[in-house]
Amino acid sequence: MPIHTQDYRHWEGTLNPRPYTRWWIITKAELKLLAQRKIVRLIVAIPPAIYILVHAILIYILNQVPGAEFSFNIDNGFFQQFLFRNPSAGPPSSFLIALIAIFGGSGLIATDLKNNALTLYLSKPISWIDYLIGKCAVIGILLGFLTLVPGLLLFLEHVLLTDTSFLKENYWIPLSIIAYSVIITLSSSLLMLLFSSLTSNPRYAIIGFCAVWFGSPIIYEILTAITRTSKIALVSIWAHYDILGTVLFAGSYNYAVHWVWALLIQIALIAVCLFVLHRRIRAVEIIK
Repeated sequence: MPIHTQDYRHWEGTLNPRPYTRWWIITKAELKLLAQRKIVRLIVAIPPAIYILVHAILIYILNQVPGAEFSFNIDNGFFQQFLFRNPSAGPPSSFLIALIAIFGGSGLIATDLKNNALTLYLSKPISWIDYLIGKCAVIGILLGFLTLVPGLLLFLEHVLLTDTSFLKENYWIPLSIIAYSVIITLSSSLLMLLFSSLTSNPRYAIIGFCAVWFGSPIIYEILTAITRTSKIALVSIWAHYDILGTVLFAGSYNYAVHWVWALLIQIALIAVCLFVLHRRIRAVEIIK
């Protein structure tokens, strides 16, 4: 039978659009683009790797080298300080979080606005929620490899090198690591995306993020020196993390404010970021 007389067979399969994983397409594409930039690979990978390796070596020395003593112990406070530490308390993980957020997220939405790619995204069967989750997951995955994953691995290392009494007394620490990592990752990721959505130039997004991330602690220090009270700690995003981390890891903080206020402000910050991002993304969706 000639080919021009043959009928085409209809496809008899079932279409599986996977609506709950459409955001992963955006995340995977952005991670590939970031991996192609050498400067991003160096800054996002090497400093965090050194930071994690130093803590792993410290745990090994304290457990395996007889007579080794440091000014700290491997306890709940050690893991809190590993996840987030102010520059005044030692090697600043707060700077590493900022580096990852800046180099990994400053151009996620700003570049799309500059190249009119956001309209192209939303012209596909992708909602603004899929788009936002896909972009946020990029920073979240990068920060997860700095906070959540190494935090759990360091805890596991210490458990394997010490006796079982530590695990019996501190079995709750992995849950605190997970909760603290989620708070830090979610708020910092959305804050970076917020400023990235307000401009088409990633440099302006970096300036806005740094103004809040590094500026609010400076304002807190100035106001503390003037008023001589720590009740105004709520103006500093670093103080929020310190307060919430101390509560999660069963410690005590030196701020004259209740931890509930820090939690409420963090929730309000996340809500404001989501509201602005929704308005910015939906504006493009309506125009198209």
